[in-house]
Amino acid sequence: MGMKIIAWGRPTLIGGALALFFGCSGSDAAGTAGQDTDSGSATEASASTTAGATSGTTADSASASADGSSTGASTTDEPTGGSGCEQGEVLCDGDACVDVSSDPLNCGGCGNACDADETCSAGNCIGECPVGAQLCGIECVSTDSDANNCGTCGTACVDGQVCGGSACVDECPMGTVQCGQDCAQAATDPVHCGGCDNACGALQACDAGNCVCPDDLVTCGDTCSDVSNDPNNCGECGNECDSGMCTNGQCSCPDDALSCNGGCVDPQTDPDHCGECDNACDGQDEVCDAGECTCKPGLTDCDGQCVNTENDPMHCGMCNMGCMGDPCGGGTCQNNCDGFDDECGNSCVDFDTDPNHCGECDSPCDADQVCANGSCDDFVAAPGCDMCPCDDCEGNFEQCCEWALTDSVICTEDGCP
Repeated sequence: MGMKIIAWGRPTLIGGALALFFGCSGSDAAGTAGQDTDSGSATEASASTTAGATSGTTADSASASADGSSTGASTTDEPTGGSGCEQGEVLCDGDACVDVSSDPLNCGGCGNACDADETCSAGNCIGECPVGAQLCGIECVSTDSDANNCGTCGTACVDGQVCGGSACVDECPMGTVQCGQDCAQAATDPVHCGGCDNACGALQACDAGNCVCPDDLVTCGDTCSDVSNDPNNCGECGNECDSGMCTNGQCSCPDDALSCNGGCVDPQTDPDHCGECDNACDGQDEVCDAGECTCKPGLTDCDGQCVNTENDPMHCGMCNMGCMGDPCGGGTCQNNCDGFDDECGNSCVDFDTDPNHCGECDSPCDADQVCANGSCDDFVAAPGCDMCPCDDCEGNFEQCCEWALTDSVICTEDGCP
């Protein structure tokens, strides 16, 4: 059989194994009449790239065939994607059941996102076909010459026949080139352009035996690109935009982001570019909130200085309330710190929870950390919650905490202050 164009060209995760799909795959075995050759070719391609895999793979790790079915599928009626998922779905991110055969954000496996110009079919990210080719299952084929898809997708020629002029015939028509069971017009066939198995790339056309791009597109590798808006070839071939956006040949940022030093930032929350580029907040005491540098939770702004009014002897209980040489604890001037766990100078502290004296005196946590059990722990705010448990706490920040020093719930990595 002649060379076929597989309609994708990048790694796809199948059942935990990395399967590399290349631009073309070949087979010389003839299809039988009535056989679903789309499914067969996709299954064969998947099997060849996952050689060595053990048999009996369940449906959630099996490779998908072109018609959406799976090879090696379980014969039971149990959900295949994890607890609570329907048959054929996979549990991704711990809480979402997705169909990896068609979900462009989880195509072929969790987290395997297709490019913006691709769709997900049978667990594979599929781009556009060459001009004159047709997508049959997961292959771009020329139905004029493809013996597995002769005239229409799924119409296979029997052994001994070839496909020429969109019909199964006994021998190749005059003026065509025989490539296995395919009879190609080498001057125009996008799969056999200029000769057998010379396949054109996405959006290319076969003109006089040469793969060419339309006048308004640029040839980048084996594809045609509009460099004015292609984030993978922005302005020129190979210039990739980290933001995923290209406008007028220049990498651009979303409307709610700023371009600072070649990267896209959120000026509402970025502590290094708070409100505008290069406006950095104090990484020890300040966070960026709504485009303004403000004191981190638990600290109060007193004349431009972020202080803990719970134990600051110069600002005890409120700004500029000094204790005249006595210690401050619990927001009140004290005679001594006997009733408190720890003492640092004239501050009565608790090493387990104090963000400025975490674990020991004068050991402050960063602005995006809290002190939990004497150790600095990363946290994020959960503004959508006012009590635990909170659905906003997930992933690395799944520990929900109701912290007295903030007005909202926070989510931490390890523990609560």
